[in-house]
Amino acid sequence: MLSSSWPARRPRSRPARAALLLAAALASLPSPAAANGVFPSADQLVFDPADPARAVARMTYGLLTTQDGGASWRWICEGAVGYDDTGGQAPPIAAAAGGRVLAALGDGLVVGAEGGCAWTGAEELAGKAVVDLSVRQGDPSHAVAVTAGDRHVLWASRDGGASWARAGTPLPAGFQARTVDVAPSDPQRVYVSGLESAAGSVKGALARSLDGGETWETATVPGSTTSREPYIAGVDPLDADVLYVRIASAPGRLFVSTDGGASFESAFETQGFVRAFAISPDGATVAVGSDIDGVFRAPSSTLAFERVSGIAPRCFAWTEAGLYACASEFLDGFTIGLSLDGGATFEPLLQQACIGGPLECAASTAVGALCPSDWPRIALMTGHKDCTPDAGSPATGSGASASASAGGAGGAGGATAVSGGGGASAGSGAGAGGAPGVPGGGDTPSAAGGCGCGASGAGAGWAGVVAVAGLAAAIARRRAAGRAPSRPSA
Repeated sequence: MLSSSWPARRPRSRPARAALLLAAALASLPSPAAANGVFPSADQLVFDPADPARAVARMTYGLLTTQDGGASWRWICEGAVGYDDTGGQAPPIAAAAGGRVLAALGDGLVVGAEGGCAWTGAEELAGKAVVDLSVRQGDPSHAVAVTAGDRHVLWASRDGGASWARAGTPLPAGFQARTVDVAPSDPQRVYVSGLESAAGSVKGALARSLDGGETWETATVPGSTTSREPYIAGVDPLDADVLYVRIASAPGRLFVSTDGGASFESAFETQGFVRAFAISPDGATVAVGSDIDGVFRAPSSTLAFERVSGIAPRCFAWTEAGLYACASEFLDGFTIGLSLDGGATFEPLLQQACIGGPLECAASTAVGALCPSDWPRIALMTGHKDCTPDAGSPATGSGASASASAGGAGGAGGATAVSGGGGASAGSGAGAGGAPGVPGGGDTPSAAGGCGCGASGAGAGWAGVVAVAGLAAAIARRRAAGRAPSRPSA
């Protein structure tokens, strides 16, 4: 096995003053932004493989769902799914066949049906800690999950998550899984990233099975440790031997393997975390997002990255309709946006003040019984307002793509490689090498789907202080915009 390394680099200075200002501003809020103390945001987005107008976003306060391509969003509370946010849980989610949404919990796996109203536990996984799950791209009936224990175990479903069975043999002794994925072009090829204990040390590793989990072999992921854990970013849709692994740390790095995980070479490095990654549906292009350095794009054949936007992405999802991103609303003007030009510009699809309320479900369902009573807390937290077209004029946009709209999410094709979720598992673009937009400074994207909420549509009482802090952080990011990360040699 070949082990790649990178040359030592002198750390670049961070926008420390802006970060301190932002931290001070958040600390001065009269109440926590969320029950778990995390600022309200999205960090995973999955699409129904049979209906790309239907999507589910994992938020820091539950789930949001859209059935009209992002024109409107409804809230699903954590309690209805089966978890709560007090412990900072962020369950990995996936969209499977039959309109099902799967969520991995610490005590089992739950399946959402009936448009997200009904959530039931998978009997075969009841009481088991589900570390991660994934649905095979191109075959939404095929799902996999990994459970923790003395030996971590792979599970598989061939009916979209309706039923589950153990797949093959347990992972090697001492291997602790973090993320799992199946190669789109080979259903027998399974990859699991995690930590491996051997000879008294713990290293980041990748476990690979060529036969659906019957046998396993492992390889070390360079530069990964207990504090720099490896997470599968994506597998090439056409070549099962090509996969990408990101290191969960700052500075962040992305590695690529072209031999099925036997060896890795460094493909990208950034000052911040690599929080977002996606591969285009045709496999020709990859996009990487950093919370400090912005959005970068490269041909998969060369991995020669160029900076195309200054937003701070938290997740990507790339479908035939375009590149979707979860972003920081107070820095970038939206929480979820759609790009039709490969990440250079984004049209807002979701601004949190415009959430329509709890998903409308029968009182006999978990959502109908639990979520309405908790909605006032979420409405206050997000600064809820009436965003129907006659409630006010939409904010004027300049940096967003005018041709992108909520209706654009209704294009053909299901989700491809998605990051930002899974495991422990992102604007107004200024173009390649350009500076990010500054909310409140005339570069706020317009709202999609007739939503009358501008970037400043957060609740009174804390929106102002966050806007000031966000402005300071954005200015600092603009000053650092020219310091683009480079691709180190392998």
